[in-house]
Amino acid sequence: MKKRIYGAFIGIFIVIAILNFGSNTNGAPVLTYVYSNSMEPLIKVNDAFIVWHVSNYQVGDIIMYRPVVLEAPYITHRIIAVGEEGFITKGDNSSYEDQESGEPEVITNRVIGKVITFYGQPIIIPGLGKLSSGIQEGFRGYTRYLSWFFLILGVAATLKENRRSVRRPKTKNRLRLRHIYKSVVIISILLVMLSIYLGSRVSQVKYLVSEYPGTLGDQIEVNKPGKLTMVIKNNGLIPVWTVLTGIAPLDIYDAPEFIRPRSKESVILTISPQRQTGRFQGYVQVYNYPTLLPRNWIVTLHRLHPAFAITVEGLSMGLLFTIFFRILNHIHGFEDWIPLRAMKDKIVNRRLKRAKAKLLGRRRVR
Repeated sequence: MKKRIYGAFIGIFIVIAILNFGSNTNGAPVLTYVYSNSMEPLIKVNDAFIVWHVSNYQVGDIIMYRPVVLEAPYITHRIIAVGEEGFITKGDNSSYEDQESGEPEVITNRVIGKVITFYGQPIIIPGLGKLSSGIQEGFRGYTRYLSWFFLILGVAATLKENRRSVRRPKTKNRLRLRHIYKSVVIISILLVMLSIYLGSRVSQVKYLVSEYPGTLGDQIEVNKPGKLTMVIKNNGLIPVWTVLTGIAPLDIYDAPEFIRPRSKESVILTISPQRQTGRFQGYVQVYNYPTLLPRNWIVTLHRLHPAFAITVEGLSMGLLFTIFFRILNHIHGFEDWIPLRAMKDKIVNRRLKRAKAKLLGRRRVR
């Protein structure tokens, strides 16, 4: 039992570490790859590399950033100079700077991280992007859930192997509620943490800068501050607290603090004056926290670091389940009402026999 508990806490630690990595890069992937030849021959198409957030960037660093004009979710290019407002970037295999294509100078808020290098050479995994893109095409929007499924499956397999390694004499005692409540608590912690991580994202906001903007919520006048409108959703089955952060030039003007299950709300954003006309895109970081704790607690922990808020939310759910099971333990004879092993032996085995008979048919007696 101790080994299983230790293994489960190792799984929780892995999840916390992954959440911490994701929050360091504002929800962007830590291990990613390039899908163009702009950085060849240093980084070839489908070569995977590691991105890490640092406090300072300098000329010569290869960075990954969120573009404002260029049509791409992320761009990985080298800093070649420092401009008046931000960094000047360019691909090693490109003849033009990104800013010559209309992309504004890259400010620090839009930089996701720096490509990790060793003696000036990026640490890459050749061809991993091809495998990743193939999985994404096959599973489409379910790849994120698939990765978490395999993580949980790996932790569960480890726990099962640890259980088998301990040789104990078989007992005829039935598996009752008190034997599984610790596992239920650990699973509840993991599920809450995963639900927050999967429900939180960086949302893209597209807008038009024009000399004569319309009345729609996605248009502003050039050289003047403006307001934009976006919609956030809660696709879950429980209400959530929302914590939003705008990435420059966007900022939060008015946003809901609470969203009901299976519903959506509007958010009003402010944008600083834009000097160029055209279509642009900005970004807003959205976190959805289940209403397990007071919102001011969540906001305080989130400001320290999102990983703190996510971890405390998960532990609070585990505490609620622990209290619930403690109360059940004080109800005399309650555990005798749920003979789990007896249910397993009588119901599950009976269904397996019926399925086997249906698939293979009855054996003929010669």
